[in-house]
Amino acid sequence: MIIRKATIYDYDSLKEIKLLSKKEELKYSGTLKSLSKSKRYFFEYLKFDLTKPDRVVFVAEEDGKVVGIILGKFFKPLRISKYSKKGHISNLYVDKSARRKKVGEKLVKEVIKWFKKKKVSYLSLEIHVDNLAAQKLYHKKGFKDYTIKMFKKV
Repeated sequence: MIIRKATIYDYDSLKEIKLLSKKEELKYSGTLKSLSKSKRYFFEYLKFDLTKPDRVVFVAEEDGKVVGIILGKFFKPLRISKYSKKGHISNLYVDKSARRKKVGEKLVKEVIKWFKKKKVSYLSLEIHVDNLAAQKLYHKKGFKDYTIKMFKKV
């Protein structure tokens, strides 16, 4: 198993896992358009994530095949924040064939190392309330619950 930073040269090979991650997310979210209506946007976002200096994509490879992905980005928060930079983790996905092999843990560890190198000392992420496996993983990696995001369709 290799964990490495992806580059724009990985773009075409990452499209499939990006769609798999969004397909998984559709199980938890009723707010996303179907993949057939939105996949081109996901591909645009992926290209953006692969090319901006404030963003990173790490992949897990097994036998030359990408089996996991995680995205990170950092930004300058509002001036009222005590942090000069904040980081955000998103799109952690591990292919079903590679689950229960600590791939997610390794990807989280790698993205946290990247944030530390970028001098980011505060990280956040969002998890769907029903995604108990992701919650368990992030709790294991030291993340704490601190807010509840609510919605209402009107």
